[in-house]
Amino acid sequence: MMPHDFAAYLKANPGYHRIIKQIREKYESLGHFGGTIRLDQLSTAEREVLRSLFKKNYLQKSASFSVEKFISAFETTRYQGVDFEAVLSCYFGEKLSWKKAVRSQYADQKSQYFEAMINSFKESPAALWLEDVLINKNNAYSLLNLKYNEDPEYLRRLLTQVCMGLNQCVTEPEKVRLALFASQVTKDPHAFDMNRDGGRLLLYALSAYYKINYPQNAEAQMELLYQAGLIYDEVSNYTICRGIRAFAGDKSHSGWEGFADCSEPLHISLWNIGMIDRVSCVNSRVFVFENPTVFSEIAGVLEDRPGSLICSAGNVKVATLLLLDKIVQGGSEIYYSGDFDPEGLIIADKLKKRYGEKLILWHFNREAYQTIQSKKIISAARLKKLDKIESPELKKLAEAIKKFGYSGYQEMMVDVYLKDIETL
Repeated sequence: MMPHDFAAYLKANPGYHRIIKQIREKYESLGHFGGTIRLDQLSTAEREVLRSLFKKNYLQKSASFSVEKFISAFETTRYQGVDFEAVLSCYFGEKLSWKKAVRSQYADQKSQYFEAMINSFKESPAALWLEDVLINKNNAYSLLNLKYNEDPEYLRRLLTQVCMGLNQCVTEPEKVRLALFASQVTKDPHAFDMNRDGGRLLLYALSAYYKINYPQNAEAQMELLYQAGLIYDEVSNYTICRGIRAFAGDKSHSGWEGFADCSEPLHISLWNIGMIDRVSCVNSRVFVFENPTVFSEIAGVLEDRPGSLICSAGNVKVATLLLLDKIVQGGSEIYYSGDFDPEGLIIADKLKKRYGEKLILWHFNREAYQTIQSKKIISAARLKKLDKIESPELKKLAEAIKKFGYSGYQEMMVDVYLKDIETL
């Protein structure tokens, strides 16, 4: 997200006008983002802005809050990481200015501060990350600026922990629970929790190291941590499968084998997946359903007949992705189908980009959609999501859904799915 997009958003809402004006005044006076904003005679638009940002109602006539708190509130939105100084320049259409002597002193102190931090980690991944952030003013730049202005000593301790953590998990990859890892690095098991500054900075550092965008949701955060060998919430993150066998080394896992022999659905957690090396599917293919009802219906009709199934249950969890990874690594193909709506196509698009030719879009096309099209209208806002689809195979389906404007659901395809499973 670019600064001018953020500025345009702020300018479009009158509830931000007095706030942004005061932030500029504080910035030009102090030379950094700090101080307290006070709003008297709150307008309705301002009350709504504050309620949205700080998650509480403002019924009083006035309100006060720190500049740091205001800027930090956007770190959980699509505007996270945007340089707020650049945002203000775009908002007012001119470069911000403050006393030359103050600016020079501030710049020198800040430069020495971060240079010392980089030197303390020399040419490690952590030092390279900090150098890149400060040169390109991207990734965690806005958050680092904010915390530096708020409390440099706090940031020094925090950055030291994050840099040590980054270096350890990427240079010595080893599956370890996040809380245990945090305890080893900081002596605080919660230091890298996702709702704390340390956790957010570690995610910024890892996203830079693996050259991906900062993860926007809990599932993406867990996947990034797992990539670095850090396991977070390994029990409640699970997927459901049927007819899949697992192996630890050359030995068949008796638990998976028992459920496969009985043709019963099995709930698999990150813990379970971490205990196995590979999996096998019937006829080297697995059929993946977004819809739990469809999965249950097909598993029930198959009874004790062979067939490997997975239920992703909507948004794909990390456990599902890791199981699919092992399936592909073992040489099997993925047959995937979901609901014919924007959310269903977005999930399919993500999986297609991840698995390429190994994932077959199974009866997930324009022809199938026109056959089972419902009368449930998709809102214009939801249809707009289809513009994000990138896979060529899904773009034709996306255009058809935009043209007709109706959803289509997997329940109408059960007989077609069953015929394929029994004959392929």
